[in-house]
Amino acid sequence: MHIPSASVLVILLAPFLLWALSLVLSEFGQVPMRPLKPWLVAAVWLLWGAGTIGFVADGPWRSAVWSLYAGLSLLLGWVKRRHLFESNVKPRQSLASFLTVPQTTYVEVRDVTAASGWYAEKFGLRKLAATEQARPDGITLQFDESSDAVTLIPKDLVKSRPAPVFFTRKVGRVRDRLIANGVSAGPVQTDRQGTSFFELLDGEGNTLEVSEKP
Repeated sequence: MHIPSASVLVILLAPFLLWALSLVLSEFGQVPMRPLKPWLVAAVWLLWGAGTIGFVADGPWRSAVWSLYAGLSLLLGWVKRRHLFESNVKPRQSLASFLTVPQTTYVEVRDVTAASGWYAEKFGLRKLAATEQARPDGITLQFDESSDAVTLIPKDLVKSRPAPVFFTRKVGRVRDRLIANGVSAGPVQTDRQGTSFFELLDGEGNTLEVSEKP
C-alpha cells in the first residue's frame, strides 16, 4: 500500500485543518470569517482551473490539486452559510417547519426596516447579511439557507402586487400559532377547488395569504 509523502499529506489536510481552525476562531473567539470569502472564491476557481489542466495533461499532481479544491470548497461553503444571515442567533419561535415560501416573494411595505422586524418576530424569518441583500432599497429574509427568500420592498403607489402567498400542510395549526403570537388572522376558508386557506394582516395592514400546500 502506497503511503503519501509528508508534503502531499500536508497539502491534502491543510484545507480541513483551516476549516477546523476557522470553526474554533468563529465559535469561541468571535472572529468574523467573512473577510476570507473573496480569497476562498479566488482560490477555488484557481484550483479548479489547475485541476482541469492537470486532468487533461495527466499531471502527477492532479490528485493533490483536486483534493485541495474539494477541501477549500468545503470551507467556502461553510463560510457562506456561517455569514449568510445578519445574526447567527436563530429565532426561538419560527414557522420554518410549517410554512413554505414557494418562490422568491416580494412584499410591498411603507417602511422596510420596521416591517422586517415584524416578519422576523411573527414568522421567524431571518434577515440576510448586508452583503447578501438582493436589493439596495429592500430587505431580504429567509427561514434558513435552503428556503426561498421573502424580500420587503417599498410600496409602488402606481402599481400594486398581488397578495403574497405562503404554503403549509397544516393551515389550522399555522393560524393558531399566528393568532397566539398577536397576528390578526381571518377564518379558514375553502376555495372552489377545495383548498383551505386564510388571510392575515402584517404589521402595516397588508394582506397575506396562507394556503394549503397542493
